[in-house]
Amino acid sequence: MMSPSKSVKIPEWMTSDFFNDAIAKACNLSEHEFTIETLDVRPATEAGDNFVSIMYRVRVTVLVGAEDRRNVSLIVKALPQFGLSEEMIMSLNVFPKEMEMYTEILPAFEQLYREQGAEVTFGPRCLKHCSDPTDVIVMEDLKDRQFEMAHRQTGLDMEHCQSLLRRLAQFHAASAVYYERKGPYGAKFLEGMFSEKNRAMFEKFQSQHDGFMYQTMSEWPNNGKLYAELMKHRGMDMFDAILSVTKPDPTKFNVLNHGDMWCNNMMFQYDDSNKIKEITLIDFQLCMWCSPVIDLHYFIFSSVRADLRLRELDHLICYYYRHLTENLTLLQYGGVQPSLQELHSDFTERQMYGLNTIFSILPICVMEKTEDASIDLMLDQGDAGIAFKQKMYNGPVYVEQMGALLEYFHDTGAFDIDQLGSQCPSGIECAQSVRLPLWLNRKFFEDVVTSKLEPVQDGERRLIRGVHVELATKKGDNYASVLYRAKVDVLYARTGIVKSFSTIVKAPPKGLLVEHMSYLCLSTREIQMYRKILPAFEQLYSDKGVAIRFGPRCFKVCEGIPADVMVLEDLLHGGTNRMADRRAGLDQHHTELALEQLAKFHAASAVYVEQGNVFSDDFSGRKVIDNMKTMGEMFQPMLDSLVEFMADWDFVDSDHRVDLQALAKNAFSELATIIKPRADRFNVLNHGDLWVNNMLFSYDEQAKPTGVTLVDFQLCCWASPVIDLHSFLFSSVRPELKLTKLNYFLRYYQEKLVESLTLLGYARQLPTLRQLLIDFNDHLMLGLIDAMLALPFALVPESEDASLDTAIESNTDEGQRFQRQLLDNDELRIQMKMLLPYFRNRGVPRKANL
Repeated sequence: MMSPSKSVKIPEWMTSDFFNDAIAKACNLSEHEFTIETLDVRPATEAGDNFVSIMYRVRVTVLVGAEDRRNVSLIVKALPQFGLSEEMIMSLNVFPKEMEMYTEILPAFEQLYREQGAEVTFGPRCLKHCSDPTDVIVMEDLKDRQFEMAHRQTGLDMEHCQSLLRRLAQFHAASAVYYERKGPYGAKFLEGMFSEKNRAMFEKFQSQHDGFMYQTMSEWPNNGKLYAELMKHRGMDMFDAILSVTKPDPTKFNVLNHGDMWCNNMMFQYDDSNKIKEITLIDFQLCMWCSPVIDLHYFIFSSVRADLRLRELDHLICYYYRHLTENLTLLQYGGVQPSLQELHSDFTERQMYGLNTIFSILPICVMEKTEDASIDLMLDQGDAGIAFKQKMYNGPVYVEQMGALLEYFHDTGAFDIDQLGSQCPSGIECAQSVRLPLWLNRKFFEDVVTSKLEPVQDGERRLIRGVHVELATKKGDNYASVLYRAKVDVLYARTGIVKSFSTIVKAPPKGLLVEHMSYLCLSTREIQMYRKILPAFEQLYSDKGVAIRFGPRCFKVCEGIPADVMVLEDLLHGGTNRMADRRAGLDQHHTELALEQLAKFHAASAVYVEQGNVFSDDFSGRKVIDNMKTMGEMFQPMLDSLVEFMADWDFVDSDHRVDLQALAKNAFSELATIIKPRADRFNVLNHGDLWVNNMLFSYDEQAKPTGVTLVDFQLCCWASPVIDLHSFLFSSVRPELKLTKLNYFLRYYQEKLVESLTLLGYARQLPTLRQLLIDFNDHLMLGLIDAMLALPFALVPESEDASLDTAIESNTDEGQRFQRQLLDNDELRIQMKMLLPYFRNRGVPRKANL
């Protein structure tokens, strides 16, 4: 018999049979010694007290033998299902972590103290855990031993704080000794709430939350508007900063952090005079290996009573430190212990975690009890979610506490999230959905104005009146960088005239590519191209009386500080230039214009080298080959996924698919050999990423295309010109022209190449069409790889899921959706049905049976 609370829905799996083994363990009986008579199921927590799992209190009536009737209370913790939070909770590994903590790690920690003659209990006794039918943990009910939670809304007084800090110090000390003796914890303990795989999920939530928080904070008293401006559009910058501060520094002292150390994850037992007798921790779902200050930030800025939090901050850290060192000594820790001074420095270095805590956890702690509180409601971007967040972030207790806290974090430099030396508002207008980097402010554009506009006359003063920023590309049109369009309004103070111009700000990407940026030298190459190489190429033609532009004008270059950034002329401003439709592809005239410009670019590079100039190692040799291998590591999953989709394409037989699978496994090794220049062949500086989205066409008044300008010089390399030809012709030309006009396009390019080389006075043997065709065929593997890698990006439908991360990683819902759109859309199948036989009939991939 089961009697539920009216407000709780009992899962189907919650039966007497399910609890047999848990009851046996709780009562120290065998399962045949008792019978379960009734189950009474109730919510174990009130709304707003638990967000990451569903908690049930199950009171079980057990009959032992004929007359011995006992009551056993259990806490059942289950994974929530079918809500907005399910994806997040699954990605955080909360249940696998907690199961390992209860079954292996906590008992081991307690044994460390037992060996030294001390009895320390870190959590409730785990009676059962399973993952079928869902993730479930069954524990003892600590309320049976008179444990209870403190009142979260008022915060903890000094007695409770010290009790917690003593137990936390014991937990941290045991974790360090365990690591010293047993070795590293499992991989899942290297990440907490914030991890790279959760970037897309956080970004989706943050896009709406940023705008909401800006409006909310702007109405707070005590400089609320100032802090709103400082935090404006900073959500994902904070995400990146927190990713950084939650990584363990192997040169410093690290511990296993609890990871969710707020007042509701600790329970207290009191004596008859209401003094704390014992404390235990609960909810070990977000444990992670990192600096101990992560737990300190989380606890202090979420759960300490408001009048103590800042006033006693140094004392709280010192109190924790004293007990940490005592317990490390007790457990005979052999590693280097931090000094108190070092702990304070680490606390300051990782203060971003505290800043995040006051925006994420503190409002939950101090908000009034509400029946509908849930993590799903917090993530909900509809009216219900907004109403809930308005209640949470506008509560009078929370708003009052934030005044002092924001002042503290401002005074300690926390709003300089990217550590650029400034905590000034950006002074830039943009849509709430735009993620502005912190360095992109009005001051950033001062030297851009000087570069763009004519010198001012004596007595004239020029002021930036306004800057409006928007994203310059749609999702799916750019992957290796972030492009902002910045419209700058400049006021001439003496005359009152306002001049406006538009620029493109090219910034580093976010996500998986970030960790490879410095090694891949993408921005390093492009900076060299804009600063030196493109102007030199253009000067070669100018010396012959020909005006030519290979790329947009560059108004500003930053290297490293604030980031590798370029400010470029906005070629789309004014309407005479525009990008072609990548999905439709280029017609013959557009293709000819692109090939002519490419030929001029290649010719200039050959003459530049013939005149004795040298490209840096970034453009040739070992670095380029190593970069290609690194790119291969990134894109290999995408190639493998494409071949998997091909299994359902009726025009790819099994033998062909096996060959393509083999090619996919070795594709980047093949590319590494192809991009090596041959001394006995004609070589040029290749653009390296020549597809339709990396060129802009100009048009006359009759809308006839008249010219083309190239963009994105990030992958330039010195090698055979067929590198660019394969990339361009197989990715960007209209499907009906790709093969039927292929030889014509190659002849057209060769004729324009020879014409330009002759104009520039090239003194060596001119490249022949026959040799070009031979090289093109010898490197045909490159064409197939381009078709498999570049063509999907050219043909993918517009999608909000589009990003480099989702293109190469399918471990999220966004990644799975986008990879299907990218690798299995109708247009891609149509074009691959045409192209694959062409390559196969020319021996690519190389078949053993041909």
